[in-house]
Amino acid sequence: MNKRVFNWPLVGNRQITEFLSRSINNNKLAGTYIFAGPDNLGKTTTASYFSQILLCQAREKNIKNIPCNECSSCKIFLADSLKEDAEESGSIHSDYCILKKKPEEKNISIDDARDFIHRLNLSSFLNSYKIGVIKRAHQLSLEAANALLKTLEEPKKNVIIILITSEIDAIPATLVSRSQILKFKPVPADVIYDYLINIHKAPRSAAKNFSRSAMGRPALAVKLLEDKEFYNNYYDRAISFFKILPADINARFHIAGDLIGRDNKGQVAAAAAGRIIEIWSGLVRDLLLLKYNHKDIIQHQFLDKELEQSANILAVGELLSFNSVLEESKKYLDANVPPKLVLENIVIKI
Repeated sequence: MNKRVFNWPLVGNRQITEFLSRSINNNKLAGTYIFAGPDNLGKTTTASYFSQILLCQAREKNIKNIPCNECSSCKIFLADSLKEDAEESGSIHSDYCILKKKPEEKNISIDDARDFIHRLNLSSFLNSYKIGVIKRAHQLSLEAANALLKTLEEPKKNVIIILITSEIDAIPATLVSRSQILKFKPVPADVIYDYLINIHKAPRSAAKNFSRSAMGRPALAVKLLEDKEFYNNYYDRAISFFKILPADINARFHIAGDLIGRDNKGQVAAAAAGRIIEIWSGLVRDLLLLKYNHKDIIQHQFLDKELEQSANILAVGELLSFNSVLEESKKYLDANVPPKLVLENIVIKI
């Protein structure tokens, strides 16, 4: 059979898709993979497409285009991707299981991990592979990781597990050592720019701004381009940084409360705080670049006026101090410090 060429829905990181293509064509597949790298690089999309290829019922036939998008397995995948609550339901494909942290819990529990393992141990409904995807695998509890380790130590034929993570160092070394690691890297801005122009028909000015703002993450660039609410939230969080700088402490607390959403609590609030810290960290980086006359590579070019005004006022030492505060705040969030307190600590110190 001729080697198949797959149409991977991934921007950049060709070394990964080429490796997976060779593995499929040569039928040399690992039992466990780790897809590691920052968020919004396409790790989950790649895992889903990889799984669809392996579960496609036309794969064993002399058909060039795989996945075929026509067999019952492919149709389930397509329905799952369109289903609005697919993220919550996990998956509607009997041979494709998803494990992730529940919103009300701090990590992935051992009970959920055992249920995931049980589903993978069942016979394949379509007489093919059983594939399990663990989203944000660094959120596995120690007990859940140990339960998973037992499965990896005694792998079953035609069972593949994919761990997706942005924090591979937080995954136990015993799991990492038994996995094929694929590291996703940020995509060059010019590649994202061309992608927005050619595939999403973006205006050149928007493509320029969003390819820079995305910091190497194509999925984030597309969200900024196509989701107006997402863009507005991003803009509001960015501009708030400049509003806080001259404000008194009461005004700063008020801005911080509005940003995180006064009705948001738990994991929703933590996620919002994490995004705010990420955006503000990017702005501090831009200000440092401006201080050293590197305007051409700043991330937030659509805020060039605000950035230049602040760069003229703030000293390099102040910006480095801001950066330390933001890095410290990330650790507080990871340690489950209440998000409101984390943001209030930031606005006090900057």
